[in-house]
Amino acid sequence: MEIKELAEQLNTASKEIKSTNDAMKLEIKAQGESSVETKAALVAAQASYDELKSVFNALDGKLIALEQKQAKNMHGIVEEFKSAGQLFVESSVFTEIKANGRGSSNPFNIEKKDVSSLAASAGALIRPDRDSRVFQDPNRPLRIRDLIPTVPTASNAVEFMRENVFTNNAAPQGTVAGLGGGEFVGKAQSEITYELVTKPVRTIAHWMAASRQVLSDAPMLQNLIDGRLAYGLDLKSDQQLLLGDGTGQNLDGILVDASINNAGELPSGTAPADVPAAMIDHIRKAITIEQTFEYYNMTGLLLNPADWETLETAKATDGHYLMVSMPTGRATESVWRIPVIVTNAQPLGQFLIGDWTMGAVIYDRESVSIRVSESHASFFVENGVAILGEERYTLAIPLPKAFCKGSFAVAV
Repeated sequence: MEIKELAEQLNTASKEIKSTNDAMKLEIKAQGESSVETKAALVAAQASYDELKSVFNALDGKLIALEQKQAKNMHGIVEEFKSAGQLFVESSVFTEIKANGRGSSNPFNIEKKDVSSLAASAGALIRPDRDSRVFQDPNRPLRIRDLIPTVPTASNAVEFMRENVFTNNAAPQGTVAGLGGGEFVGKAQSEITYELVTKPVRTIAHWMAASRQVLSDAPMLQNLIDGRLAYGLDLKSDQQLLLGDGTGQNLDGILVDASINNAGELPSGTAPADVPAAMIDHIRKAITIEQTFEYYNMTGLLLNPADWETLETAKATDGHYLMVSMPTGRATESVWRIPVIVTNAQPLGQFLIGDWTMGAVIYDRESVSIRVSESHASFFVENGVAILGEERYTLAIPLPKAFCKGSFAVAV
């Protein structure tokens, strides 16, 4: 049974429960109690709903696992990759640090392909047998950078051709009498215009202080690098890839690019109670805008957690959830069959949809680089060390029309 068909049956069962429950209320109001038949019908309807719900959840869980496995295979992700911290503590640089008891002037560079983007890559907290009183804020999944292809570069700036306009004039060709089709006849000419764009490579970095004793404690150092240093770089990357304004040392983010498509706001006059349904329709409008170009395949929809909650909890007038009956592959993680990426980097009240594999490229100059040194301030006499992490890259948007943004605000 397909998940769409199962969702429809689940919706029908929900309506049956509501209808039987309403009938029971009317009987109680008129007779003081409900009939045996009505009670039995309600029990049967609830049992049918519970059975369908169990099958739906099981099938949805299998589908999610299958899609995750397919996504890993498509992108060549291998779960056995080591984390940034683990690679560092197994490196010759760390061996040098342990030997001399000080920092190292040699940087340790971590290639993106060597670091897993799975949950294990974020590192565990400090183990309970070391210090069970240490707690850290939970790490949120990093998704945005994973959506965009990465290309290495050895330069401090990248030039690329950005498409402005493509006019497809392909057409059937005429025939000169007595000759084969299209011979000695001028062919239709399509028009495409580009502009040469230069993007400088930017540096994202931060450092933190730690006790020198951490250098002799490989697991703690690994957790510190994974859980905070490398992860902090990725958090900032999420924000820069979307909202960088191009000023100073900021990237030019996708959302601030004036050339991407814009679906605008919700229709004027939309009542507050109708906003959730209008949001779903608005996302579909953005998909249509992208589909007019024909060659774009939507691979991701970015939503703020609060907006995703609004969509998931939206109900119809009869009380059933709108998202359950929608034509989705996974009712909890997609809208109009487009995968949803929930992230706080996406501004509240806005969404961004696009073909991430075609529309943007990350040019990677230097992957995560780790340096450790006690030559900072008075760290030498205080048994302290500074741990620095940085990466260098730039974002190119060669096909801005591969993206479409929109607002959930009601137009005035």
